[in-house]
Formats: sequence, C-alpha cells, structure tokens
Amino acid sequence: MSRKKEAMEEMDAQDAPGETPQVPAAVRRAQGLMEVGKHGEAVEEFHVYLNEHPQDVDALLGLGSSLLALGRFEAAEKELRRALRVAPSNAEVHYKLGNALLKRGVYDSAASELRKVVSIDAEHSHAYQLLGEALNQLGDPQGAVQALEHAVRIDPENSKAYYAMGIAYDRMALPGRAAEMYRQARALSGK
Repeated sequence: MSRKKEAMEEMDAQDAPGETPQVPAAVRRAQGLMEVGKHGEAVEEFHVYLNEHPQDVDALLGLGSSLLALGRFEAAEKELRRALRVAPSNAEVHYKLGNALLKRGVYDSAASELRKVVSIDAEHSHAYQLLGEALNQLGDPQGAVQALEHAVRIDPENSKAYYAMGIAYDRMALPGRAAEMYRQARALSGK
C-alpha cells in the first residue's frame, strides 16, 4: 500500500466511530486545500480518491473546480462531464461546466449548460450572470440583459453582472444606460 493511501485511510479512520460521514475525509481534505488556494495539491488528492471511488460526484465536482481554478479548462470540462454522467440534474455541476466552456470560448455550449442551471435552480444568480456573458459573446445583447437583470434581482450586489450589462447596453447602442451600469459596477466593487 502506498504511503499516500495509508495516510488517507488513517484520516478516514479519524471520523467519529459509528458515524457515517456525509463527505468522506479524503474529499473534505481536498476541499480544504481548495479553500486555501492549493488547487494543484487538491487535484492530486482528488485523483487518488477517485481511483478508488470513480463515481463520487462531490470529488468529481471538486476536481473539476480545482482544474478550472488552475486554468486547465479542457481537463475541467472532461471531469465535469464525468460528474454529469453520474448526476445529470446536479445544478452545480452544470454551472461549473458552463463556466469552463465559457472560459474556453465555447459560448453556445456554455449558454446551454447555464440555461440548464437556471431551469433547475431559478435563484442561481451567478448562473444568470455567466449566461448573460455568454449571450453577449453570441451577439444577443437583449438576451444578455434579460439574464443579467435576473442576476441582479437575485443578488443586487453582483458587480460583475452590472458590468456585463454595461457591455450589453453598449452593444445595443445605449451609451447612457451602459454608463449607468458601469458606474453601478464600480460602486459595488469599491473602485
């Protein structure tokens, strides 16, 4: 048995006796690494865990999220698609996949994934924000404004949604409205 695997099993054994943990200790450890920005180490932890538990959606989502944070968008997409095969109605997996596709410039597919998110969770402000960004890139500023208005209705402090709305209004040749959105974005972001 490898030293890393032994350490993981030891950590798993530290869970309270007789209790079945919601999230395995190895996944919690990897998630903890993500929280402190150690995404490379988290990727390694998730890979080791997933070798033994290839269908664990939390681990696949965490792996995809870490890869996304590292800028490894194609690898993130691959792992998030694996997660969707296990949990096809998981809104967070669709959201992360939409984000990875957006970052890769695959705007049509990103918009499709993000529409799935808001159909599952109509209160997902960031999904509406990214959907607006994707629609902006697809040349649909009116659709972008609709999505972004949903985002700021849910989260009035979402400065990125206001900024993206400014871009959409610029594309619609409404400079006054665009300037208003840019001002709001600056005010919210403290700049």
